[in-house]
Amino acid sequence: MSEIKQFQKELDDLEAKKGKYVWDELEELITDAFEEEKISSEEFDLLMKRLMDIDCE
Repeated sequence: MSEIKQFQKELDDLEAKKGKYVWDELEELITDAFEEEKISSEEFDLLMKRLMDIDCE
């Protein structure tokens, strides 16, 4: 599974409150993947926008 698809699945799980990661962990993982050039800047922006739309309670 590609990095972007894996992150999209994790974001789905976070929204459903059944994810294995909390909001902060996903933010760090997405940022790390971008810095390691595993995802493009467009993919990073898309993932971060979606993450920001999820309530972090």
